[in-house]
Amino acid sequence: MLRATAELTALLGRRPELAAAPSLEVLERLLARPDLAVPVLLDLDADCHTVSQAVQAAGGETTRAELAGMLHDPDGRLDGVLGTLAGHGLMALDGDTVRSPHRPGLWAHPFGLGRPLREFTKKITAEALKTMVKALGGQPQGRKADLVTQAEELLRDGASVRARAARLPRQAAELLKTMAAGPPVLEQLYYGSSAHPVQLLVNAGFVARDGWDYEMPREVALALRGDGWQPALTGQPGVPTGPRTEADGVAAALAAIDRVEALVELAATAPITELKSGGVGVRELKRVSKALGVPEQEAALWLDVAYGADLLASESDERLVSTTLVDDWLARAPDARWLALAEAWHRLPQAATYRVVGCCADHMEPLAPPYEFECGAGRIRRAVLDVLRTLSPGLGTDAAGLRAAVGWRTRALADSAHAADAFVGAALREGELLGIVADGALTRLGRALPAEPQPDTAEADERERSRAEAGDAEARDRGTGGLGRLFPTPSTTATLQNDLTAIVPGLPAPELAAFLNSCADLESRDRASVWRFSERTIRRALDQGTDAGTLLDGLARFSAKTLPQPLRYLVTDTARKHGTIKVAATPSVIIASDPAVIAELCGARALRKLSLRQVAPTVALGALPPEETLRLLRQSGHAPVAMSADGTIKAESARRRRLPVDIAGQRGNDPAAAAAAILQGGKTSTADEALALAAVTGEVIVIEWRRREHYMEDLHLADGVVTGYCHDCDAGHAFARTEIQKAYLL
Repeated sequence: MLRATAELTALLGRRPELAAAPSLEVLERLLARPDLAVPVLLDLDADCHTVSQAVQAAGGETTRAELAGMLHDPDGRLDGVLGTLAGHGLMALDGDTVRSPHRPGLWAHPFGLGRPLREFTKKITAEALKTMVKALGGQPQGRKADLVTQAEELLRDGASVRARAARLPRQAAELLKTMAAGPPVLEQLYYGSSAHPVQLLVNAGFVARDGWDYEMPREVALALRGDGWQPALTGQPGVPTGPRTEADGVAAALAAIDRVEALVELAATAPITELKSGGVGVRELKRVSKALGVPEQEAALWLDVAYGADLLASESDERLVSTTLVDDWLARAPDARWLALAEAWHRLPQAATYRVVGCCADHMEPLAPPYEFECGAGRIRRAVLDVLRTLSPGLGTDAAGLRAAVGWRTRALADSAHAADAFVGAALREGELLGIVADGALTRLGRALPAEPQPDTAEADERERSRAEAGDAEARDRGTGGLGRLFPTPSTTATLQNDLTAIVPGLPAPELAAFLNSCADLESRDRASVWRFSERTIRRALDQGTDAGTLLDGLARFSAKTLPQPLRYLVTDTARKHGTIKVAATPSVIIASDPAVIAELCGARALRKLSLRQVAPTVALGALPPEETLRLLRQSGHAPVAMSADGTIKAESARRRRLPVDIAGQRGNDPAAAAAAILQGGKTSTADEALALAAVTGEVIVIEWRRREHYMEDLHLADGVVTGYCHDCDAGHAFARTEIQKAYLL
């Protein structure tokens, strides 16, 4: 049981979509579904594809010895490849027996080969077989089965078959070569002329007609490929490399954290407007890039990464707003914050800095960030990182040098031919911005990054929060795979300068950064962060309810040395002027302690929009609401404060929006817990199986709940609750599993 649990946990870690299975019985049926297996297989390397095709060519079940005899495997890679396939649920290993759970198989034509000749006997006539035998140089004898045996014997003489092929007309020979390499079928074609190349191949015994299709039998293709032809397990092709200085990647990683922090702060205070068609348009992307101080292409990367990490979410498909997860992310240690961003980037299906589908010339139009879409860029990115992991430290390469090895690791490179080189380049470029790659080689951070990102679960988040709260550096380091050793210890103090700046070397601690952000403006961040104090920033802190004494105490607490006199004067002078003007409602009442100030305000041309009217020596009425009145007064250089109805000063908190997000349905289950639940699951009902299949495959399902049927999709199962979108109600629903009477797939 323990071994089965460990194996199942590893499988669910690689294929989290299977965690919805309520029992082993349903899990086996899910593993047997080709539509779920094909995407997993496409994420594996060419050797896995070769072995998968070999097992299918052998009828779906064979032995290790027979499989080894079919393949050219000089480096003994077969056992490792079988282990990889079994670890992904694509092959079952039982002692020496190798069995595919998918019948007839995942490949239309394994190795580009057609069906064996014997499988054509029900489709072709005895006369057609006689013609084939004659064309191959034999004398037809006996009944239909005898004719098939004769043809098989003749096709075993590869030299004779190739000699006959060499005598074909040029067009027929070219078609023969194409069909021998695969695919071996010409579908839905009719050729009336006996001189047509395909008809010449039929007359020569190289192609069999099956209805409207023409197919080359397997024996013909093997004879044409040459005696002793075998599919080969090659391993990853060599990568041309050159010496590189090994970088740690920390500076880029800290910059990435800073950029995303600035982005979520921007989205909290000034939400990012979306296009009606979805995504961030050119004008808004320029605003974001200007706010972050980066090029637009890089701004698109941080939008994609922040959205992928659930730090940004769409509000009513109109604007992007920071989520409630931001505060938790900001409170984490630097290595955990960076790891969340790196894993979000690793999971992206698209290239953030080259957002095209890239499958053909018609799909090269850039799509607006940050929404995800399916293309080959994500698989190519992961293949690039896998190839770079095979290079020794101190060696690197470039995009051209990676191409062959990446093509071996994923078919996405061939499927995305129009954008393949750009996708490889995007992976390297984005990796550098995140601190994972530097000059065509993995950084020390990149090597410490887990090859397979850890499951993103609520339990993992809770463990991370507990470690952060406990200040357990060693536990945090274990939780992030040793990344913590590479990051500098966050600074808890700042050097306050006479020029009204605060300098923090390295990464500031969250409490220090929050304090400085409240009373100063961040000017730059590189190896050190620089904040600048001004009358405006001090006034901003005072507007939020603090006073001069509290602010000076905070500065002294976080200062690495004595508080500079210019900064002390700035705080006290700003506090002295702060609040000399007060603004109340109805629609706005302006009160000043000095009658001259009221007179000055009423006569100021810059404040004409307020339509101020003096009603007493120290009181004036305005035509605009208090919020707009405060804004215009501050814009004119004054330091007003808001006043509540009871006459007390009203503190103004910074307006930072946080959009609540429910990620229970988005995040994967804990593989160990899911494995235990599956192993404990007993006999399941038809409804249980239908719900599990709908959750895994995305198929539409009809759920009967409280005597009413709901036509639903986008189903998620978690903690005994079924959630999804109902087309009948045009709304999302959450049903307790025990309350569902019936469920069936359409």
